[in-house]
Amino acid sequence: MKQQKGTRLLYSCLNMRRQLNKLISNGNLSQGEYLVLRNIWLSNTGLSDCRKQEHIGTADLSDMLELSRPSITRNLNDLESRGFITRNIDKEDRRRIHIELTEAGIGAIEEANKKILGIAERLVSSLGDSDTDKLIELIDKLTEIYKQMLDESEDRNDE
Repeated sequence: MKQQKGTRLLYSCLNMRRQLNKLISNGNLSQGEYLVLRNIWLSNTGLSDCRKQEHIGTADLSDMLELSRPSITRNLNDLESRGFITRNIDKEDRRRIHIELTEAGIGAIEEANKKILGIAERLVSSLGDSDTDKLIELIDKLTEIYKQMLDESEDRNDE
């Protein structure tokens, strides 16, 4: 019986993520493009947990998003071809490439942020305050369980 519940829970989580991804990427940006643009925007404005950077590079994005550099590069190529970013060689260290948002990129990220906020507001409206609070509590609890499982996994790998 527990295995059935575990399977149902896993299916529900995956299905929820799949539907949310469809909602988010049903616009001007794919989910990957959104995440890349968002992190460029956040790092340049100093709104993220990381320190404010005048310029951000591919390696920085790869580390922040925990994605491979080729994956980041594919997203950057797409974003650059659509006029959302520019890439420039650092004059002091020619090995570094600076990535910056264009006006079109800023507009795209602001539009995507509005859409995501609208989705969140609709969820709260549909669920109601009480169920929203319960859901937040359960998601936070699930996140802590994931962290604990990761820590245990890392401890076993260190042995």
